[in-house]
Order: sequence, then structure tokens, then C-alpha cells
Amino acid sequence: MAVLPLRFRILHIVNKAAGKPLKTDEIYKELYDEYSGEGQFSLDLMESHLMSIKAVGLIDAVDPYFDELGEARYKYIITETGTARTKYLPAQL
Repeated sequence: MAVLPLRFRILHIVNKAAGKPLKTDEIYKELYDEYSGEGQFSLDLMESHLMSIKAVGLIDAVDPYFDELGEARYKYIITETGTARTKYLPAQL
């Protein structure tokens, strides 16, 4: 199976949560097996990817919190625009 670009899979994971806000590390753990060998895949870069997806209006950052290292993080939910864009993702993921 071909691997989708990381940001598409992030959108897919956030959409699958069906409105439940997901923490950065939850999204990271969900995608670890699939993307762990890629240079663009780390917990710190995950936050950058999420902020980029947020900047184009596909997800929203909610419920700020501090992770176990004291870093400020957010939980993420999909927007209506993001949900509409998931129709372009493959049906089988």
C-alpha cells in the first residue's frame, strides 16, 4: 500500500476522531508505525505540521495544555472545511 503524504494522514486521523480533540502526541503515536522512518516525522515537527494544517483552516487548535516536558501544546479537532476535504482521501486507509 502506498503511503499518503503525512499531512493528509494527519487530517485523516483528526477526522476519524469524530469531534474528539486529539493531543499532538496521540496523533504522533497513531502514525508512528507508518511514518517513523521519515525525516519529517518527529514530535516537534508534528506540532509544525498541525499548525500548518490549522493555518489553512482544516483543523482548529483547542484546549491548550502543557506536556510532560512543560512544552505548550494544543488538542486538535477537524473543521467543517477539513471534513469536506476528506472526500479527496482514498476510501481505504
